[in-house]
Amino acid sequence: MRTISSVLVVAAVALCAQPAAVAQRHNAGSSPPTAPPAAHSSGAQPIVAASSGLGALQFAAVNYGVPPPQALTRQLEDTDDRTRAASLAAIGAPGQYLEHGHIPYPHSIQLNFVALGTGDELDAILTVELDQHIVSAILLPQDGNWRRIATMLYATPFSDAATTPSSFLRIDRSLLQQEHYRAIFHAVTPLPGGDFAENEAHLRVLNHRAVITISFVDGLRSCANSHGRPGCEIIQRWLQPDPTDPAHRLLLVTASGRLPPSDATAPLAASTQFQQAHLRSFACQPFVFSDITLHYEPIANSAPCIAARPDAAH
Repeated sequence: MRTISSVLVVAAVALCAQPAAVAQRHNAGSSPPTAPPAAHSSGAQPIVAASSGLGALQFAAVNYGVPPPQALTRQLEDTDDRTRAASLAAIGAPGQYLEHGHIPYPHSIQLNFVALGTGDELDAILTVELDQHIVSAILLPQDGNWRRIATMLYATPFSDAATTPSSFLRIDRSLLQQEHYRAIFHAVTPLPGGDFAENEAHLRVLNHRAVITISFVDGLRSCANSHGRPGCEIIQRWLQPDPTDPAHRLLLVTASGRLPPSDATAPLAASTQFQQAHLRSFACQPFVFSDITLHYEPIANSAPCIAARPDAAH
């Protein structure tokens, strides 16, 4: 059964400040409590991001005129193949859906209106679930018209019940401007032996362009390649902002641990909460937003999280 949902998101409620040691949201759940960041190192060693990349996510920036978002949702469900084909092309769907004699109907359509940019107008994210892909088109209003400025694509079969538009896309407050929002995308890459790596990417609209401000591996389970030790290595990462920091720094927290062989095969082994209970080591890497690259850049190497706060004058 095909469904169409339209969600209106407006910046109306200020986000409550949280102490740095309070558990933060991660993949619609909660991260384990974490100590405040380590002090910045004064060494000259190169600064390397702990983890980055889009993984199975495919991002393409474009500048393409399209019908209004509400019209596109209707056209995607139109009974005329040519109308559906034009709407699929407008959102940036892969060419395989446009080359057959019968243009497919989407399995679901989700339309979000949200302030991704720095202005007062609401942008739109139109997410369409197809047979082998989930597609999110980022749509920008401009002078009374609409333009697609980017598409985020994830190749995943509809038969995979673990992947839905709601697990693919989450909307949260901007880390810099609480009156605006960011789009957070997730994609899982299967690895041999039932292992997996999950990537997370944060998107904003800056200077009328869709920008990936940060991306990283937020979840990893490796049993087949656990450095010769029995069991499974597990890693979880999340961003932990400090709302009291005037420099708007945030931490990329890397939590690691192991599942012993007996727990690795337990029925709950795939549960996020079960894995969190096995996390033992926490490393923190501070990031700050760059107005030049329009990206969060690391300002120190990853180091164990300790109780001392970084120098406020840094």
